Amino acid sequence: MPWLGYFSKIAQSDVFIILDNVEYQVGNANSITNRVKIKTQSGELFFTVPVKKGNLKNINQQLIDWNQPWLKKQWKTIEMAYAKAPYKNQALEFFHPILHQQFESLSAYNTNIIHQICAELKIKTQLFIASEVLNISDEKNQRLIDLCKNFDCNIYLSGNGAKKYNDEKLFSENGVSITYTAFQHPTYPQLHDEFIAGLSILDTWMNCGKSFLIELYQ
Repeated sequence: MPWLGYFSKIAQSDVFIILDNVEYQVGNANSITNRVKIKTQSGELFFTVPVKKGNLKNINQQLIDWNQPWLKKQWKTIEMAYAKAPYKNQALEFFHPILHQQFESLSAYNTNIIHQICAELKIKTQLFIASEVLNISDEKNQRLIDLCKNFDCNIYLSGNGAKKYNDEKLFSENGVSITYTAFQHPTYPQLHDEFIAGLSILDTWMNCGKSFLIELYQ
């Protein structure tokens, strides 16, 4: 259930590719591959999907540990945290079935949620999975260029935070230009004291409803 800026980038794109075959970040405080932030009376809290321990490297190799009662506990936390949210019933009705679908892999679980949210919010961008594309380089910049070429795209939308990583010269030599996007995060009515940006889209849905989100991405 990524943050608002993630879906903004999807909505701006003709083609959006989910990078499931890149390294899974473990032990990184900034990693959000298996977790997102929601808001409780005590402040920010991570909604986390536990994965089985192992030596597998990439995101699409991570298996969800359904033996732990994580979803039951965290769903109860959501119900309590947003008990007074104006669009609670609407949001719970939508998210309950998709969060309770037991996919084996973290990648499949995440991808299904993203697909379902896009469909509900009328975001019509074509979504693809990177691991299903053949003959793609493992080098960070060349991988993105190869994916763009595979889908006949000549513009790569990048967040400003990636400027220090993007090899703009290499992109240009391969006929792909980089457009940097800067998402303007809306301030909306939010429970539990001062506004916090960058939370899961679940928070916005609870407080503002589906119609607000549909309008945001049109």
